[in-house]
Amino acid sequence: MHPVPTQLARSRRLRAALLVGTLASCSVQAAYYTSGTRSGSISSYASGPTQQTFHSAATAGGSAAESAVISSGGGRVIEGGAHSSAHAGSGGIHLTTEANARLHNPDYNLNIAVAASSDANASFSDTLVISAPGMATGTQALITYRINVSGSLGNEGVNSWDQGWSAASYWSFTSSLGLSSLYRSLYDEWTPSGKRRVGDGSFGSIEVTAPVTLGSTVSFNLGGTAWSSVSLGTTPYEPSSGQIAAFSDLGHTIGWGGIVSLTTTDGVAINDFTALGDSGFDYRSAYAAVVPEPAQAHLMLCGVLVLLAADAVRRRR
Repeated sequence: MHPVPTQLARSRRLRAALLVGTLASCSVQAAYYTSGTRSGSISSYASGPTQQTFHSAATAGGSAAESAVISSGGGRVIEGGAHSSAHAGSGGIHLTTEANARLHNPDYNLNIAVAASSDANASFSDTLVISAPGMATGTQALITYRINVSGSLGNEGVNSWDQGWSAASYWSFTSSLGLSSLYRSLYDEWTPSGKRRVGDGSFGSIEVTAPVTLGSTVSFNLGGTAWSSVSLGTTPYEPSSGQIAAFSDLGHTIGWGGIVSLTTTDGVAINDFTALGDSGFDYRSAYAAVVPEPAQAHLMLCGVLVLLAADAVRRRR
């Protein structure tokens, strides 16, 4: 097998997302957006393309998308593909990664393999002021807010050889508002050993309570990363074939979920307040994500299963 060097890229992307949040929290600044992607594939016989891009801007809409594919014709099939996309908006980020591999080896005593991987990262930083009419600047208060995580991740496939394959998908995010911070991650790995999902993350809403000072500037930072990776090999002893795919789809978004409550330190509710960011985003309400198109990864998995069924029919004939 020829592994794709994804671990180094993943760790770099995650460190970059964390660094963006750390730097933004250390100084008052206007809104800032970053996004980056990488996709690549490699086979036993030839390296496929690797593409990467990075985008940063002081205005909303920073986005990137890359894809890579390798293939071979004839009776022997060696295919690997990967796609990643990232988008940073005011109040939310979108991440999608997918990777797939397909092999058909009609020969004896020949070992072939293919691998593919993709990763994506995005971040959004902003400063905001929370004010309440009739309450003095400098008044201490407690804010409870939500972070929403919506999407899916997983792996699918089959190999006629019960070894030589693996698939993994992952996402993580960090967020901070003033002195509060939040980190979540979710990892799903599929191998012949049967190892499954680990991590402290889940899809849904997470509530956080933090101290704030009314009338003073507070920073908000949100950064996330996602990756998908697959590898697939055939037995060197007899003809074999397989297909496998992995995806991490947060195209539905990691985003600000709105302010649940604002109270004094004594617990008295503050119902009349404003929370406007330098980006123009109103933090009283949740980030409204654009409804995404069906994830390519889900369509890809359906294609994998169809092709596997077709291969099974041909072998029975």
